[in-house]
Amino acid sequence: MQEFLYHDLIIAGNWCNLKCQYCSSVADADEFGHETSASRRGKGATIATAEVLDMVDALNRRVDAPVIKLSGGELFLLANAVELIEALAARYDHVQVLTNGTELDPDIVERVAAIGRCSFNLSLDGHTPGMNRHRWKSERIHARVMSAFAAIVATTGRMEITAVISGANAPDFECFLDFLADQQCRIVTIPTPVRGLQALALFSLEERHAFAGALPGIVARRPEVLGPRAYYAALARFMASESGQRQHRCHLVKASVQLFDTGALTPCPVGWTVALGNLKSDDPEIVLDEIGRHRMYDLLTRDPPRVPVCRTCFSQADIVNLYVEGAISDAEIAEMPLFSAPRARARLASLRRSVATEAEPA
Repeated sequence: MQEFLYHDLIIAGNWCNLKCQYCSSVADADEFGHETSASRRGKGATIATAEVLDMVDALNRRVDAPVIKLSGGELFLLANAVELIEALAARYDHVQVLTNGTELDPDIVERVAAIGRCSFNLSLDGHTPGMNRHRWKSERIHARVMSAFAAIVATTGRMEITAVISGANAPDFECFLDFLADQQCRIVTIPTPVRGLQALALFSLEERHAFAGALPGIVARRPEVLGPRAYYAALARFMASESGQRQHRCHLVKASVQLFDTGALTPCPVGWTVALGNLKSDDPEIVLDEIGRHRMYDLLTRDPPRVPVCRTCFSQADIVNLYVEGAISDAEIAEMPLFSAPRARARLASLRRSVATEAEPA
């Protein structure tokens, strides 16, 4: 039995109701299969829950993890999404549900909150329509998402927000944090830089460097709605870099593995490279044997990074990297809803000890 921090489960990854200008995930998900568990493509479709849980249980028999991250596409386009969350909450210490908020209403939020062991990660680039202009152009959609935000604040008492930083929201990012600080809810805001082919078009080098220079001061003024300070310091360094490339290794593949409901199993939940195999079409035991052993693991853990997708990658998963390298304390990591479960923090501590042991001279 291998021990990881979290599993990452993607349901109908190629089906979302938004067309964010910077998103490549929906198109990239096609590379890992089209035969999802969704009964059809359309609002009100259902997830083949039993089929998904069979794969999750097979993974759990080989790789123990206290946490699971659950996302789409947009998960709540599927009518029985809450039933899947309930089933996963019976298997994990914590379930983090990623959503764009467009399909959330107070009833769904209350049902998820009542399950316990769950938290939301809302994708939101700001509190105004202009800050979200790379995500949507509609005032109606903006109102729906902000209504979902209000329901999470009122019902759950905690959430994470992932904000993709671009020219649209960087100048007003501190105003967004001011808005969040006024909410009666524990909010952890995780900015990530826009990536992909459109990155320079949506966030010029001048804008990127200006944000990097302003970020330390913003963090000092609004720590109550942010996570561990080391993350934002590392983000500022990354965005200020003239090369725009990552210089240090990543430990994420030692902490997580990703499963698509198409059956594809991938080593990294952030940079999609190769499938280790398919739990639907291949022998599951042979596929699961590849976790930690496939040749891609060596490439993904090189120092400095060698894989092209790794060189330009900086994501909220770097909080895990910074923790295991000693830059984030136990107390700081405990403030993250994702890692709030005691067994998750114990697993993080174990991973940190393992990485430290590897770094010791022979």
